[in-house]
Amino acid sequence: MKSLRTLLLTKSLIAAAVAAGGMAAPAVSHAIAAGGPLSGMVCRTGYTPAFNGSSLKCSKTSVITIELVCDRPNFPGVLVPGKGFVPVVRAAGAAGDNSGGKDLCPRNGLSIGATDSLVGLTRGTDYVFATVDPATVATRTTNNDVAEAAALGVDASQVDTLAGASEIQVNVNGATDKGKVTLTFFTFAVPGPGIIISNPGPIGLPVAAPAPFVPRPLP
Repeated sequence: MKSLRTLLLTKSLIAAAVAAGGMAAPAVSHAIAAGGPLSGMVCRTGYTPAFNGSSLKCSKTSVITIELVCDRPNFPGVLVPGKGFVPVVRAAGAAGDNSGGKDLCPRNGLSIGATDSLVGLTRGTDYVFATVDPATVATRTTNNDVAEAAALGVDASQVDTLAGASEIQVNVNGATDKGKVTLTFFTFAVPGPGIIISNPGPIGLPVAAPAPFVPRPLP
């Protein structure tokens, strides 16, 4: 009978202690290594994190410039020894210029110089503006994708590279126009030093706290 009373008293004391201050957290049973699950995942240096639903994406951008071309057979441009057919480089502010200084490609049999007047000529009939070659964009994008993977020390399959819409920059190199393309690189997140990234999406939502322990009388 004494043993039963002792057991009941012990259980009552434990319940009282839990109700008063809660039970102490158990001690860690092993050392936590840096870079483990507790550290979380972060983006590599230079990459920006963004959440898309429940996905964390790491990206960064880079701008490349590309030579313009004359890509229409009826508007070949001018023949330059050693270069082939290239656009006519137009100087900004030339008398009679209504192209805004944009480099152009004359039609077959028509000669247009850097400062010649365009009065009496029709765009689309006598000339077209130089443009960016899509095949060149694709090649440059692939080359940059491979180079980025090499710089990160990973396989090329771990880097995705997207090319944005090309933009013509007029007279960006003296009187010469260039094509501008923004590349966006994506790569996987890596185990990090416990950096916390704010997240408005599903990842990182607060976890509901467990219900408080309420001691009940022993039967």
